[in-house]
Amino acid sequence: MSTFENQFVAVLYKPYLKFNSVIQFHLVFRMGVRLILLASIVGLTLSATTQGPESNCPRADACRSDECFPPECSCSGAEPVLEDREDRPQIVYLTYDDAFSAYAEENFYRSLFNGTFKNPDGCDIRATHFLTAQYTDYTLVNKYWKKGHEMASHSITHRSSTDYWKALNVTGWRNEIEGLRKMISQFAAIPKEEITGFRAPFLQLGGDEMFTALQQDGFKYDCSWASRDYGYLKLDVGLFPYTLDYETVQDCPVEPCPTCSYPGLWVQPMLDLEDRWIGADPTHPNNGMPCSMLDACIIMDDVPTKDTVKEMLMTNFLRNRNGTRAPMGLYMHAGWFYGEYSWHYEGYKDFLQEITENYDDVWIVPVNAGLDYFQNHNNLTNTEILALGDDSPFSCSKFSQPPYSNSRCDALTPCRYENVDNSDIHNQERYMHICGRTSTNTAQKCPPTYPWLGDPCGGNEPCL
Repeated sequence: MSTFENQFVAVLYKPYLKFNSVIQFHLVFRMGVRLILLASIVGLTLSATTQGPESNCPRADACRSDECFPPECSCSGAEPVLEDREDRPQIVYLTYDDAFSAYAEENFYRSLFNGTFKNPDGCDIRATHFLTAQYTDYTLVNKYWKKGHEMASHSITHRSSTDYWKALNVTGWRNEIEGLRKMISQFAAIPKEEITGFRAPFLQLGGDEMFTALQQDGFKYDCSWASRDYGYLKLDVGLFPYTLDYETVQDCPVEPCPTCSYPGLWVQPMLDLEDRWIGADPTHPNNGMPCSMLDACIIMDDVPTKDTVKEMLMTNFLRNRNGTRAPMGLYMHAGWFYGEYSWHYEGYKDFLQEITENYDDVWIVPVNAGLDYFQNHNNLTNTEILALGDDSPFSCSKFSQPPYSNSRCDALTPCRYENVDNSDIHNQERYMHICGRTSTNTAQKCPPTYPWLGDPCGGNEPCL
C-alpha cells in the first residue's frame, strides 16, 4: 500500500492517537479531512486482498450452510432463520475504548447507566468496555461488571504505531491480548473466563497472527473489523455476526485480514455509520462520509448542536431498522464527550432516550449478549424473547447471582509508582486503583512493580 493510501486509512479508521486536548484532536481531524477529500477526488480504492498467513494455520474454505449453523458455527452473510425482519429484535451496541477512568465514570457513564434508560424487559441498558492498562480504575471496572457491563481486552500498551500491530507475531499478540485479560482478572476481581472479547488498537487488524492468538487463548470474539460494504449507505443490508470456520464475505478496508479457519471464533462486524459532512464525496453529494468509530464521524453543520448529533444517529438507526437489523454499534471513546463538545454527549443521550422510550423491540446490550442471541435464540421473535423472562439472553437477573454476587473488590489505597521506566513509559509517575481481592478471592496488595507487557500482574501471585 502506498504512503498516501496508508494516510487515507489512518484518517478514515484511526483518527485518534493520543492527543493532549480536544482541540488538538480536532486539529488533526481537519488535516485528515483534506486527505479524505483528496482521496475521493482521485478515486482512490483500497485493495480488499489479504496477505498470506505467516502462522501455520489451515486456509478457510467456502462456507457450506448445510454444515455450518449456530450455535457452534455461522456462515458470514447468513441472516437469522427468523424470516420476518420486523419480528426481529433490533440490537444496538454501546462500546467505549481505552481506559475506564474515574472522570469518564463520574461525568458520563454514571448518568447513562443509572437506570434512566431501560431495555424492553425493564432492565437497565448496558455496554461493552474495551480496556487498556494505563489509567484504568479497576475498582470501577468491578463495579460496572457486577451491574452487567461487559469488560473486554483492547491490549496492554495500545502503542500508536500501526506498523507495530501489523508486524506483531502470535506471541506478541498473546502478550498484549491475554496479558490485559490477566490484568482485569487480577486487579478487578473478575473471573478470566468472563472476559471473552477483543478489539485491536486503531482497528488495525493483525491478520492470521492476531486471530491465531485469540483462538489459542480461548477468546470468543473479535470486534475490530470495519465494513463499508455492509454499512454506511448499505447499513440496511448489514452483516450479521459470524464465525471464522470458513472464509468470509466481509470487505477488508484495513489489512491484513485473516485467511485461515478458526472454528468457533466469532466476528462482530463494525458496520460503518454515515456522518454529517454532507457533500464531501462528489459521488454521494447528498450524503455524509463513512465512519467506523462514532468519534471519527465529522459534523460540519454551520452551528452544530445536540440536535445535529441526534439527527445523525437517528438517520443511521432508521436505515438499520428498516433493513436486515444486523447489530448496529456506536463504537467510541469517552473523549468525544469532553470539554467544549458536551453537545456530543447531550445529543447522544437524547438519541438513547428516543429509541428506548419509543421502540419496544430495541435492545441496548453488550456485545457478548448480542452474540448469545445469534448463537442460541435467533429463531425467536422479539415477543418470544420477552416471554423468556429470566432465561432471555438479554435478561439482567443473572447479575445478582454467582459469579457476580461472589466477587469482592475491597478497594485498596491507590498504588503509586514513581519513575516507571519501560519501553513505553519513561521515568513517569503512575497510579493504580485496584481491588484488594483477585478473581479467586485471594487477598492481594499493590504489585511490587508497575504491571506491564511481559509481567501483567506486576509480581503479584498467583497470576492466573
